[in-house]
Amino acid sequence: MANKVNMYRLYDEEAEELLDVSTELLFYFQEEDGSKQILNQTLDYEFKTLLSNENDSWDYMEKGFGLSGSLTLGCPTSLFGPTRLVNTDAELGVGLQWLSKQSSQRGVEPIATITSKTQNNLVIPIDYYFPKDKLFGEVIISLIVYLKKASNNGMREQAQVSGTILGELEEWLVILDGSGSTFPIVIVNEPDKPLWFVDLNYTDPLIEPFDKEYIAVYLNKAHDAFKFVYNPKTKLDQVLYVEFLASALHLILQSLMDCPDWQDIQDGRNCEEGSIGQVMHYFKTTLNWDLDTPEKLAMSLRKDLETRVKSGGL
Repeated sequence: MANKVNMYRLYDEEAEELLDVSTELLFYFQEEDGSKQILNQTLDYEFKTLLSNENDSWDYMEKGFGLSGSLTLGCPTSLFGPTRLVNTDAELGVGLQWLSKQSSQRGVEPIATITSKTQNNLVIPIDYYFPKDKLFGEVIISLIVYLKKASNNGMREQAQVSGTILGELEEWLVILDGSGSTFPIVIVNEPDKPLWFVDLNYTDPLIEPFDKEYIAVYLNKAHDAFKFVYNPKTKLDQVLYVEFLASALHLILQSLMDCPDWQDIQDGRNCEEGSIGQVMHYFKTTLNWDLDTPEKLAMSLRKDLETRVKSGGL
């Protein structure tokens, strides 16, 4: 496949750092009386977001779902200037974009305009309800920045075609039908704790479900390195992501290897549907992880994850 070379500047890590983006957003569905019910978000090991509610009363095909909250841009003017994303007389748009190959749907909803005169700490309210009966499977939802109005004095390295998407401010890969390989990664905001930590509360892995009540990997949003793990962009970010995920999985698997049910888990015997044991048996048989010794496990985990990150499978 030929690489695509962009001839204009894109929203990159430097622009992201200068812009200083923060979000306070949640997914929800709307009842017939108009009330909003917040949906739970569970991340799988590929950082796909599975949406659900407590009593399973939500049917996304019948009720749809929405995204609500706010986006804050700390320094919008940092995107404007002769050496920046666009020149000072241009206009940029912020939009909500969704793409679902499985349901053949794509759309963009404009939500704000920013210029070189936009004040700092701009708070942009977001509340959009996605069409019901349209989306299913995996849906990529993102907040994007695009060229709304080209500069009259644009530089050669700057985009000139209105509507050109210049980058993503935030992205979610949402799973609507529960088809993800669920891995309980919980995002927390704990300034006094490390980047990640594991909580193991299971007593019977052959019966207890593989969810955050019994096994959870906590990823700390308050840590300076959070954004590099949560949204890895560079090769160094990818290495950090692999180390985080491999180390967390190693801790969980090592704990299970020491439990009396380990042989049943390896053989897939006596494991209830959706149980910790069944999920671990799936990892062993499908992903070809070597569980014979802790050393072989560490090696095979990293080899598998690194290969899939490089190929775009993660």
